[in-house]
Amino acid sequence: MQIDYNQLNQGGQLDRMLSTLPYPLDKNEVVAQAQQAGVNPQVVNAIKQVLPEQTFTSAEDVKQCIQRGSQQKH
Repeated sequence: MQIDYNQLNQGGQLDRMLSTLPYPLDKNEVVAQAQQAGVNPQVVNAIKQVLPEQTFTSAEDVKQCIQRGSQQKH
């Protein structure tokens, strides 16, 4: 599966959402927060698929994992 972070981040929505989260958060918490923030369901699904089961300490941590995960899963 090829996922482009810039495509997921249309209009900066994902960046804004990630920057407001109360880190540290695990994968399920990031997904739940994205759903609550009204992020596009297709984007939420993509995040679920590429994020590893781990604790994230910052928005940058999540972004890097999305980018790494998209490279490994295609």
